[in-house]
Amino acid sequence: MLNAEECRKLAARYRERANDEKSATRLTNVLLSVSNAYLALASQLDLLELVERQESGRPPAGDAPKP
Repeated sequence: MLNAEECRKLAARYRERANDEKSATRLTNVLLSVSNAYLALASQLDLLELVERQESGRPPAGDAPKP
């Protein structure tokens, strides 16, 4: 499974290909779209990691201490 850093590296590689002057306009648009998708996935994976860390420190809802 990819992690956020790997997604960012892939995004950069697709962006580099898109910036190649030899690429046709249509191909450039698709490459940029893929790059942006990997960047969005990286952000979502970062968020998922944060939420999982926060949730792992909490007891399950049914085990909450009673006042």
